[in-house]
Amino acid sequence: MPQVNDTVHIRFSLRGLGGPFWQTNATVASVSQGVALLDGLDRQVPAAVSELKRAGANRWTLDWEVRSRP
Repeated sequence: MPQVNDTVHIRFSLRGLGGPFWQTNATVASVSQGVALLDGLDRQVPAAVSELKRAGANRWTLDWEVRSRP
């Protein structure tokens, strides 16, 4: 279970294409009822704890697939 101040490496990929087109890091601001609130993007973003994969001590990865590139 992620804790406050853990680091989350986020990889954004396009549906149907291989590999991420953008990667960044965020920090866990809070965790409540299976949702982690991530800080470090232009605003705080919720992410389901079940989508986070452990990547070491206090580190997590999160893969988000988007429909179209912004």
